[in-house]
Amino acid sequence: MKIRAIVLGILLNYIVGSHQISSPNDDHYWAGVVEFSFKERSVGNESALVSTPRNLAKYKDIINSPEADPLDIVVFPEYGLSQVETASFVPNPRDLIAPCNNLEYEQVVRDLSCLARARQKYLVVNLVEKAFCPENSDWRPCAPNGLYHFNTNVVFDRHGRVIARYRKYNLFAEPGINITSWSDAVTFETDFGVRFGTFICFDLMFERPALQLVKQGVTDFIFTTMWFSELPFLTAAQIQQAWAYTHNVNFIASGSSYPEIGSTGTGVFAGKRGRIITVMNHDAESKLYVAQVPKIDRPQATINRQPVIKYTPSEMSNLKLKRDHIDGYLMSTLPMNASFHEALLCQETVCCNFTLKYTVTVPSVPNQAFYSYVLTVSDIKRTFDGFADGMITTCAIFACTDAADRKTCGTRFTDRATTVVDAVRFDSIDIVGEFPDGENVFHLPNSVDTSILPLEVDEIEYSETSFDEGDTPRKRIEYKLVKPRSDLLTFAIWGRQFLDIASSAPATVANIMLVLLVALFAAW
Repeated sequence: MKIRAIVLGILLNYIVGSHQISSPNDDHYWAGVVEFSFKERSVGNESALVSTPRNLAKYKDIINSPEADPLDIVVFPEYGLSQVETASFVPNPRDLIAPCNNLEYEQVVRDLSCLARARQKYLVVNLVEKAFCPENSDWRPCAPNGLYHFNTNVVFDRHGRVIARYRKYNLFAEPGINITSWSDAVTFETDFGVRFGTFICFDLMFERPALQLVKQGVTDFIFTTMWFSELPFLTAAQIQQAWAYTHNVNFIASGSSYPEIGSTGTGVFAGKRGRIITVMNHDAESKLYVAQVPKIDRPQATINRQPVIKYTPSEMSNLKLKRDHIDGYLMSTLPMNASFHEALLCQETVCCNFTLKYTVTVPSVPNQAFYSYVLTVSDIKRTFDGFADGMITTCAIFACTDAADRKTCGTRFTDRATTVVDAVRFDSIDIVGEFPDGENVFHLPNSVDTSILPLEVDEIEYSETSFDEGDTPRKRIEYKLVKPRSDLLTFAIWGRQFLDIASSAPATVANIMLVLLVALFAAW
């Protein structure tokens, strides 16, 4: 009987997994985020029929790895797995179907369901989903085979059932992918007492669904991304940490790894308590990062930060970075012959007060480069590569490679042969800005250093106060650097003011409508 009990115990341990599953009473849960390289360096434009099975095999190895044993939930990045050519049908979550071994579904979905069941884990996987077009088709173009295609986050529970399905609403350069008719605010419940919201990449820049979920009281977010990092404000980890901090939410972010085109950025952020893990890579990698995540409603929960993974500015020059549309900003050069500076800058409805204490040590050795800085204010509209427009309201300090040429502001020294020295040490920075306020506005404490990582939260202080100016809601924000830094690229209060619904909807919709109108006129 004793031997039988031991064998039974071993079998039960194998069935339910090799770890103690987190419970609603626990202060933490365990999350795994995958920085994933979906492209083989030695392969050119290979077929999705080749890449999808290969990437699925890599996913299986990660899920089955010993590092994944303690995890409650594992998250994979945007576009890491499949393409339009290998799209999959996905069950409707309300039906609670486990596609494992169900031949109605493609192998990708079947295998992921089986893995979730076998490993007793929640899995969040981004894939290209296909769905039949309705008989009375709407304005969205239907493929010749009668299918829509969506960029979709699929959530499997510990039984392998599909419990959530979020189709990306704010598309960015995604040929062959359909937009949904409306923005879904998708959430799912877990057996460890946490309700998650989920959205994808470019969604982060919009009110719906991201802020819609915050307003619904969601405190934990799953974010899959293939982010195209951009200076001075929108590198991946920089904006992830800032968004999590402002809304005081747990933010579980998994990024595709393709630094040659600017894609990297994976992390776990515990709201105003800052990062647990932050990853910005200069070389492509596929790796699982494990985090013990403190629940937002448990302030007594300890936070166990992973050692920071920080590469040199020279190494990070391999990461391609875009440049923001900042040429319309009002700029003022920071004097290099002083140690204290104050300035007031205003543009349209935004005013910024700057107070800085700093030390300048200009290198005396020839051929040594150094950054200079500008103080800036913005209250202008920008385009996100033509896919959407948005108002940007900001008070900022950011670096230039040539003080005499404003076109170099928001860029880096990337020539490895160039010796770059830190000529300016900021001992303290105090920015006070006054901005429009309201339901259609949000602001973030924004920073990034020369290794393309955000500052730690104990290096800053940030506060917001709302007030009325007549009948107009306004916001006063103060943002401070409280520990010296000599490697800053950006320190800013950065905000988005959303336009009206018609003009803030993704430009993809307008582009599709235009194509349809042209086609109709051509046929007529």
